[in-house]
Amino acid sequence: MIKIFLSFILCIFCLSNANADLIVKINRAEIGALPIMIYLDSNDESLGSKIKKIIETDLYNSGYFNVLSSSSVKNNISNSKTQYALWTLAGANYFLKSKIYTENSKKYIRFDLHNVIKKEIIISYKINLGNNNIRKISHTISNVIFEKITGIKGIFDTKIAYISTEVVKKRKIYKLNVADIDGYNPIAIYKSSKQIMSPTWSPNNKKIAYVSFENNKPEIFIQTLETGLREKLPNNNYSSSAPAWSPNEKYMAFTSSIKGNLEIFVYNFYTKSIKRVTNSIGIDTEAEWDLDSEKIFFTSDRNGKPHIYSKSIKRGKAKRITFQGNYNADANLSPNGHYLSLVHNGGSGHNIAIYSLKDKYFKIISTGKLDEAPSFAPNNKMILFASKKQNKGILVATSNDGRIRTELELDGEDVREPIWSH
Repeated sequence: MIKIFLSFILCIFCLSNANADLIVKINRAEIGALPIMIYLDSNDESLGSKIKKIIETDLYNSGYFNVLSSSSVKNNISNSKTQYALWTLAGANYFLKSKIYTENSKKYIRFDLHNVIKKEIIISYKINLGNNNIRKISHTISNVIFEKITGIKGIFDTKIAYISTEVVKKRKIYKLNVADIDGYNPIAIYKSSKQIMSPTWSPNNKKIAYVSFENNKPEIFIQTLETGLREKLPNNNYSSSAPAWSPNEKYMAFTSSIKGNLEIFVYNFYTKSIKRVTNSIGIDTEAEWDLDSEKIFFTSDRNGKPHIYSKSIKRGKAKRITFQGNYNADANLSPNGHYLSLVHNGGSGHNIAIYSLKDKYFKIISTGKLDEAPSFAPNNKMILFASKKQNKGILVATSNDGRIRTELELDGEDVREPIWSH
């Protein structure tokens, strides 16, 4: 069933830290992973160890790298010499040689990334540590390394939003959370005794729109992350759900029964006007914008079973996109505009699939029975989705080929409906 029919429940707003970090579990194939060794010299052992660990974890979790222990070369490293023979013997294709030092009363980290095979430095970097966020700096270093070697944009400093639920004194509490992609620094930006669903990032990542039942019906709220300010999307007091921000930030698509049937409408932030986009005998919902902000993809059961359609917001008829299986819903467009991730059911359960808009290629990339809410990473290479494990909601990040699988669990809570930041 399309996720729009929900129960009604009262909302309690508050801003607070989440109770626990997401627990990350990695399941990946080692075939093709590039061997890299990371060495960090620092008089501040605690700081150096923390930075090194974050970088190693980032690179390993990406699935592109096999991180080797540097203990075998630690006692033989000279800060003034490169030792390619030693690093080759240790099995490294790449070697990160880094040092934390003080200069003019300021603390810096400098690192040289070596291509061991070619026996050359491929990048040198110097960063002022200052009073900056150490995790953010470490993720920045990981991004630089990752992009230089793979040619793919790093995503280690991105964030995710997700819904979690816990039972407190026999009451179910819903939380809208924002966390780093590795599960650290979770913040509950909104808590409620009534249901929350369908979070979505604004294109500039400064706001999140979501559905709340605090007024005993589904309504869309927009919350500014920095200030906590909440505003309700104007819709003449009709129920509304499934918000979707246009890339140009001019529009928000949503599903409503303003005209009696559940259809997709578009709110114009500049003119403060609402326009109906779809009109069918079925349910039209879960809008997703094309990159040009002029066309949407959406889920409709107008022909009996849910499938993905596309339509201009200005004119023309809707065009059916998917034909595989008996259920395709909740489309998410890749940042490059080439692919749709979606929920697919071919008869054996709900899985995540990828559909190529250009060559019509269709591939199932998950193996669960209740997988949902797919969301592309900003670099197009990973997909985040919700799944079930031992009847508990978890988040899963997987590569396009399914080779890499990362599970994120929250101790004592169910997690669902993840959305990757831009």
